[in-house]
Amino acid sequence: MQKILTGLMLLIASAFAQANVKCPDAKVQMLYPTEEKTFIQLEGQNWQVLGFVGDEDLPTKMAIAQRAKQQSQPVELTFKNGHDKECLSRDDTSAVIKIKARKEKKNKD
Repeated sequence: MQKILTGLMLLIASAFAQANVKCPDAKVQMLYPTEEKTFIQLEGQNWQVLGFVGDEDLPTKMAIAQRAKQQSQPVELTFKNGHDKECLSRDDTSAVIKIKARKEKKNKD
């Protein structure tokens, strides 16, 4: 019984360790495609890799980013665990695994 509980605790702990990192919502400031990858910069954050040339989902991610930029909507970028949680540092090796357009929060004044 104790082995089962220990195993379950290790499984739960490893699941938390593998959690994805979501950067704070922000508006798309710039998109910059190069020969190898496409970069995205959100307001108040550093450049991040949106995707690499040849990635199946890069056109979809680009479309979401461009639409959000045109409509002045914030987006949420999700990275694999280990990425800077505030997205203040630049990382040229890890690409966005998910981009999600968010509705802008209205002030309650």
